[in-house]
Amino acid sequence: MMTSIRKLHEAASDLTVPDLLPLLTAEGALQEELFKQARTVRREAGQDDVVLRGVIEISNYCQKGCDYCAMRTANKEIGRYMLSAEDILLLAGKIKDSGIRIAFLQGGQNPGSDRLLEQVVPVIKNDLGLNVLLCIGERPKETYERFFGWGADSYILKYETSDPDLYHSITGGRLERRLQCLEWIRDAGMKIGTGNIVGLPGQSLESLANDILLDARLTPDFVSSSPFIPNSNTPLQDHPKGSVEITLNTIAILRILLKKCLIPSVSALESIRSDGQTAGLNAGANVLTVNFTPREKRDLYRIYSASRFVVSLDHATNSIARAGLRVRA
Repeated sequence: MMTSIRKLHEAASDLTVPDLLPLLTAEGALQEELFKQARTVRREAGQDDVVLRGVIEISNYCQKGCDYCAMRTANKEIGRYMLSAEDILLLAGKIKDSGIRIAFLQGGQNPGSDRLLEQVVPVIKNDLGLNVLLCIGERPKETYERFFGWGADSYILKYETSDPDLYHSITGGRLERRLQCLEWIRDAGMKIGTGNIVGLPGQSLESLANDILLDARLTPDFVSSSPFIPNSNTPLQDHPKGSVEITLNTIAILRILLKKCLIPSVSALESIRSDGQTAGLNAGANVLTVNFTPREKRDLYRIYSASRFVVSLDHATNSIARAGLRVRA
């Protein structure tokens, strides 16, 4: 089993699915060693200081129909909203005042929000001096170029699963299109972030191993792994939660493979397990996202569930301290 860990330190192009399977299910001494080596790689790569991002969930309108998300267009039980430019800029100012240097604007896939972004991104970038990270779905190539021109530094577009058939069954879309968008984002000049969901219906360990191999080929600037959380008013509302342990093992594997990549410890870990985000940091993650969305809107942003864990600045700094780390200046 330790041979599999050693292979992570070698050329990623030589890795195979059988190499990854025992690591995805690692427990006990093997898991402890996997996490230890992930932390060592993180330290040696100069990535021990934790990056904080401040997220503003700008809108829950979405044209997608993903089976796991309550913001899916078919859900008529959810109230829809879009923040105003004034509200977003006020919140971005609070992010800056908190000492966080990254404004993370997240929303459903809705071209109607593009005019709003044209108003706020240049101000956040140029007047407030913050880095701008976007996560607002699939867009045409020319739109990504406009986002970059307005001042966006980076963009997250998770592929969710590397299995084209599974991807189509849960989203109704084509994985090929998703991956093409990632190329367009990078070509436009933005850094790219992506990642998977652990615990989707019909997902195999082999499929999760292929997710990791896809990450290795994409060499993203940020990469995440999130456990599935069932969401009310969705086709998957009765599907069981994803495995925290497999998610943590995936984080550790990605750290050893991608070394300097920014890897978040996602809030979904905390939703399933108390101190889950500290566990993510101990497995090699080095990013936490603090939520600045107003409460009355935040409750409508049901990307995971109505009872999702909302990360405060105090929670983030306490989680970092428990992991023996510090916030990146």
